[in-house]
Amino acid sequence: MKRRALQSLYRSGISRILSGSLLGQGVLLGVSPLLTRLYTPADFAALAVFTALATILGSIATLSWERAIVIPRSEAQARSVLGLGLLSVLVLSSATAAAAYFLGTDLDALFGVHVFADLWWLLPSTVAVFGLFQLLSAWLIRMQAYGQIAARNVFQGLSQAISTVSLGFLGVGTGGLISGAAVGRTVGLLGVVPWRSLRPANGQSWARFCTVARRYKRFPLIATWSRSMNILGLQLPAILIVAFYGVWEAGMYALTVKVLATPIGIVTTAVSEYFEGVFSGRLRSHASGLSSMVLGISGRLAVIAILPTLTVVLLGPVIFEWTFGQEWRKAGEFARVVVVFYAFQFAISPISRVLLVLEKQFLQLTWDVFRMVLMLLAILLPVALGGTLIQALIGVAASQTVAYTVLLWICFREARRAELPLTASLP
Repeated sequence: MKRRALQSLYRSGISRILSGSLLGQGVLLGVSPLLTRLYTPADFAALAVFTALATILGSIATLSWERAIVIPRSEAQARSVLGLGLLSVLVLSSATAAAAYFLGTDLDALFGVHVFADLWWLLPSTVAVFGLFQLLSAWLIRMQAYGQIAARNVFQGLSQAISTVSLGFLGVGTGGLISGAAVGRTVGLLGVVPWRSLRPANGQSWARFCTVARRYKRFPLIATWSRSMNILGLQLPAILIVAFYGVWEAGMYALTVKVLATPIGIVTTAVSEYFEGVFSGRLRSHASGLSSMVLGISGRLAVIAILPTLTVVLLGPVIFEWTFGQEWRKAGEFARVVVVFYAFQFAISPISRVLLVLEKQFLQLTWDVFRMVLMLLAILLPVALGGTLIQALIGVAASQTVAYTVLLWICFREARRAELPLTASLP
């Protein structure tokens, strides 16, 4: 019986996604001590700013059409949604290219980095890759192609690690560090996406595209704003830290985020993709147990987070100094503060997809605005009062902990409401 349960766990979607993520992102995390010796704190500060802008613009580029891909019962409609997303990425990444070309020097002056003037083309390229990655990943989730998602994660992590390390040894500098994310996602998709399944279905026409666009219009009109607020809430701290505390402090913070976010991303991305696929599948088939699934997933993740969180709180500076070198000890001091917020994000962010699957876009937008306001206050108030970066990060950790607790309650409530009609219809 026990052996059968272990085999079932091994073959499950979440196990396959997680194993691929552990291998791919584990390698990427493993080369981090090498990266701190190949790149400077200024390079990591440039990485933080570039990643923030690329992530924000990349999330807008799809106009959130990828969030609707898992919903239609008809595959033809799902392909139409995918086509709308691809068109959005093409238009908005082209607009980003024009803006980056003309504003590169101004961006460098604004953030105090040296990247956008000479490497302006990397921004639109990365935005386009991020957008395509989201769309095609959503298609794999709809197909519940968990093996292919796992392979994607392996290829992505390995290729990003090889790219950043190789370019670092070649002395490329900042460009070698900031190009890694786009390289990893490109290789990950090229190797696993079932391109034949993406061919337009018979009968596809502009009329069908328009019909589908009207049906799911709330995604580009509301969910895009929500997604933007969500990404801003995560990425604005890096931008504001560069602006108010300088490149050196920003470089320390960037390493902190990289070290903490990578292992968290390994698990939360895997769980989020599995959760979205299963939750949407249950919803389409009118199955019960939606709210218990929300609490079950979040509770298990909270238990997993306890020991790593305590370890970083107690030993963060020592771990960073020993692993990355003495000059990076400050990053460990930052880590012991923000790890609390990351623990809450780890446990709760995967189940946030409940709101988009249930098409509660306005509710998601409301929460995203609420979280971003808390984050801005947490950073700007210490700046206005002459506080230190540590004090600002304490405020960020506290405000984000409150925000994610509220999110858990909202997701449980909406999942419960969605299953009540199903319960009432049972004999």
